[in-house]
Amino acid sequence: MPKQLDQDTFARDVLQRYQNLTSASTLLEKSARSEALAHGASMGTTGHPHYTHLSIGETGHCNGVAVFIDLVAFTSRTFWEKPESVVRLNTAVMSQVAEVIQSLGGYVLGLRGDGVFACFGDNAEADFTRSAAFAMLACAFSLDAVKNSLNELLRLSGMRPVQIRAGADFGRLDFVRIGSPEASEVNVVGFAANFAAKCEKFADSWEVVIGEGLADLLPSGHYERHEDSPKIYQLDYKKRLYHYHRVKWAGYLEHLDSVRESLSGAPVSAIKFP
Repeated sequence: MPKQLDQDTFARDVLQRYQNLTSASTLLEKSARSEALAHGASMGTTGHPHYTHLSIGETGHCNGVAVFIDLVAFTSRTFWEKPESVVRLNTAVMSQVAEVIQSLGGYVLGLRGDGVFACFGDNAEADFTRSAAFAMLACAFSLDAVKNSLNELLRLSGMRPVQIRAGADFGRLDFVRIGSPEASEVNVVGFAANFAAKCEKFADSWEVVIGEGLADLLPSGHYERHEDSPKIYQLDYKKRLYHYHRVKWAGYLEHLDSVRESLSGAPVSAIKFP
C-alpha cells in the first residue's frame, strides 16, 4: 500500500517503479517479491480472500461493486514503442492503481493486460453505499493522479503521457474455481461483473462509467445519464432496458483527506465511512 494516499506520491512511485524495473523478464518477479517482503505475505495474493479456498468447480457469491480500471490506447503504444518500455510502464501504473484499491478496502481480483479488475464488498458488509463510495473514490483518485501528477512527471522525463478510464457496477458476484489440479484460478461471473467491463469500454479517456445497479447506491447528483444509454436486452419477446451513467468523479476527491486516517488495507466493512 502507498505510504500515503496523495497524487504526487502516486506519480513518484510509478516513475520509481518504472526506473527500477530493468527488463520485462524480471518485472513481475521483482514486484511480487518486494510486495511479499513488505507485507509478510506470499506471492500470488490477488483474488477475494473469502473465495481463494474454493476447490475446482466449487462456487461462492457475495454482493459487491465490480470495478475495471485500464489504460486507454495502449495497443497502439505496443505497436510503436519498444516492448520492454511499454511493459514496464504498464505494470508500474497498474501496480500503483492496485495499491490504491487495496488501500481503500477493495480486493484486487486480477491484473489483466493493461488493466486492473477489482471489487469492493463482501458478505460482512451491511451498507453497500460505503462500498460504492470507496469504489468511486478509488477510481477518482486513480484518474486524477494519472492525469494531473503522473503525466506531468512523464513529460518532464521525456516520455509520452498515458490515458486511463474506469467502469463499474454493483450486484451479485459469483466466484468459481475453474481449471485442473495442475492449473486453476478463481473466476468471477455474473451480470454486475460483465456490465462493469462493458462500462469500462463505454468510457472515454478520463471517464468513469457505471451501471444503474451502482447508480442506485450513489446520490443522484453524482452522475449523469450517458447519451448512448440504455443498453437493450432481449429474450424471446421480452425486452428490458439497463441504463448507464457518467460519474462526476472529481467531487469524490474532496473526501480524500477525511479518509486518510481510516485507510489500513482493511475491507470496506471494517472502515469507518466519513
